[in-house]
Amino acid sequence: MRRLLLLALLCAACSNDRAAPDSTNVSVTEPLGPDQLLLRVPRAGGSGRIYHYPKLDSVVWTLDEAPPLDRVLAFDASAGTIAYVDAKGFPGRIDLRETDVGKASKAKLTSLSSSNGSDIYGVNPKGEIVRLNPNGGDWHFKPPVPARSVFAVPTGDLIVAANKGAQTLVWKVRPPDDVIQDSTVLPLSGRAVTTQTGDRVYFTVDSGLVGVKVKDLSPLGAIELPSRVRALTPTPSGDRIYVATAGDSGLSVVDRYSGRVETSVTFAAAPEDLRMDPLGRYLIARFPKADSAWIVAIGTNRLVGAFPTRWSVDLPAITPDGEVATLGDKDVVLLDPEKLTVKSTVAGGAKDFWYFFAWDGFRPRAKGLDQPVTFPGEPVYDSLSASSTPSAASSTVATPDTVPSPAQPASSGFTVSFAALLAEDKAQQLANTIVVGGTTAHVVTSSTAGSPIYRVVLGPYPTRDEAIKVARASKREYWVYEGSP
Repeated sequence: MRRLLLLALLCAACSNDRAAPDSTNVSVTEPLGPDQLLLRVPRAGGSGRIYHYPKLDSVVWTLDEAPPLDRVLAFDASAGTIAYVDAKGFPGRIDLRETDVGKASKAKLTSLSSSNGSDIYGVNPKGEIVRLNPNGGDWHFKPPVPARSVFAVPTGDLIVAANKGAQTLVWKVRPPDDVIQDSTVLPLSGRAVTTQTGDRVYFTVDSGLVGVKVKDLSPLGAIELPSRVRALTPTPSGDRIYVATAGDSGLSVVDRYSGRVETSVTFAAAPEDLRMDPLGRYLIARFPKADSAWIVAIGTNRLVGAFPTRWSVDLPAITPDGEVATLGDKDVVLLDPEKLTVKSTVAGGAKDFWYFFAWDGFRPRAKGLDQPVTFPGEPVYDSLSASSTPSAASSTVATPDTVPSPAQPASSGFTVSFAALLAEDKAQQLANTIVVGGTTAHVVTSSTAGSPIYRVVLGPYPTRDEAIKVARASKREYWVYEGSP
């Protein structure tokens, strides 16, 4: 009987129009996850604009003078910065919070790479690795052999490659430390790609691929292919690699676990380039010597069909909502990815560089974030209600003259960091070699993920300028940060 009563009550509750009572204050319009955004910058430079995609009439941000962009390296969601390479090959950053843009370096670097949108890495003419940091913590690393390329991965590590004779040397370092953590030797290789998760790097060799695990640079088995690799791209998860070769019209699909070609997709001719959907739904392959492209459904490795488009660094692309943004002479045309029919046309869109990204930084701040913090029993000071001659009745209300000025928070200063090492003795040895103005660097201990880290530091100093002056006088690579060690 009790079970029947409970069942009846549940049925009555569920049949009440399935609507929550007003007292729950549940908002069904609250967005889930970050907003989908689109940055558009004129290809010749000019006014940059960000839209709430797909509402291309909703401009949420503008920048008066944006440089012509060649490509985007990465986006830093916490800082709100976009790392880019301009049309002249110089790296820079767009600060969405400050509505500002600036070059990161006046010197031209090659093999530019960034995994977080703030730190930008490149190779200078001497073959050294250079880190460009927005807070002044630039860093240099001189490998044993002049570097050819550098890859920044999400773990904070760098993979550095250099050619020497018939070999490619690969090193792993972790800035700001300049100690080589791991190394390996591969056959002479050409271009390379990293997986989106940053756990593997694949290098092209004669008629095949070789790869290494980023964790320890242990080599993976060689993958034989029909001919020289022309283009390759991994899926976002890194479970498969799509490879186009020069002498084969088929697209080889390599399984990362077996290390073999598991299947292929046949085209009318060998594709010239490949572009992966950031969400792993579709692959776009470029027609050779024609303003057209193919689209492949990743889930089934099915060739959907071909569509007309010009090819640029940014377009064609798969939009966040799964459409195909194609590049025409004047317009950007959005297609259905399965039917390849026109969904909409953005008039004049071809004159802009397009970059899709996700961020919640343009949302209004919650009202509660800007309210002062109060505590139960805390006295309330109100100068308007205070009498000029305090009485017993008003003794709990203080006048401005009787309330002490709140203490201003003292600055903790600025610290110069030279290295972060895993061995205490090596950190102390390094500290003993750094002396500036009679002051020797010292070692401070912290913990990261349960492991002790030994940092070699000087300071803190009252101002950033003073800290930078000391750091430069040391003639060492350094990093300046605000706070005590």
